[in-house]
Amino acid sequence: MSKILEKMRRYLKDQFYKKRIIVSYSGGIDSLLISILLSEVAEVLCIFIKTPYISNWALKNAVKNANQFNLKLKIINVDEIVENTENRCYYCKKMFYSILSNEKDVGEYDLIVDGTNYDDLFENRPGLKAKNEFKVRSPLAELKIRKKEIFEIANELNIPIPPKETCLLTRFEEGRKISINDLKKIEELEEFLRNYVKGAIRVRDHKNLVVIEIEDDLNDIINKKEEIIKKFKSYGFKKVCINLEGYKTY
Repeated sequence: MSKILEKMRRYLKDQFYKKRIIVSYSGGIDSLLISILLSEVAEVLCIFIKTPYISNWALKNAVKNANQFNLKLKIINVDEIVENTENRCYYCKKMFYSILSNEKDVGEYDLIVDGTNYDDLFENRPGLKAKNEFKVRSPLAELKIRKKEIFEIANELNIPIPPKETCLLTRFEEGRKISINDLKKIEELEEFLRNYVKGAIRVRDHKNLVVIEIEDDLNDIINKKEEIIKKFKSYGFKKVCINLEGYKTY
């Protein structure tokens, strides 16, 4: 066992032993890892909040990973869409933590935990303000564990590392009014691209122009450009572009 994994297990046992914990669970590697390790010492309920701007792919991935590691999972569906303003991430997380706080009180859980890691604290993440307002614990950040170390621990424990998924609202410029149909269009096109690539995918909607960002080799989609262009233009886009710099994490 690596020293950092040993340190994590010792810390989690010291801080959370036999407590009843709700994990804000996305199915990504951060919340997945903390859910698995907390389950060794505590009673854990993972909660996935499904909104119109969280893709069905993200939900399926979260369910698959929870089942694989025998995690107790609850899915809460929310129809509300936060306004697409510069503070959208803050208001979204505030809504999420409000729901989780209510679940904590109703279920008589002791606390809420999330997968925020140490690197996240140095990025522009408005949701961190909401996290602090609801006193959500972040063991990975508390232990100053960085993303690179999370990947190393996951590999040590044979935990698959899923492609990083983010909110579909981030595919649009802030301030633009977004409908459920707009979100569905992007979700469907990203799902279509998964026929050709396996890594992270972002389809950025700039009204008449669309920009594709992928984690994998660009040749995977360039070789299928005719099918991809045809599909995207059938959704009303006039120009289909590829970001040569790859994909942004958000």
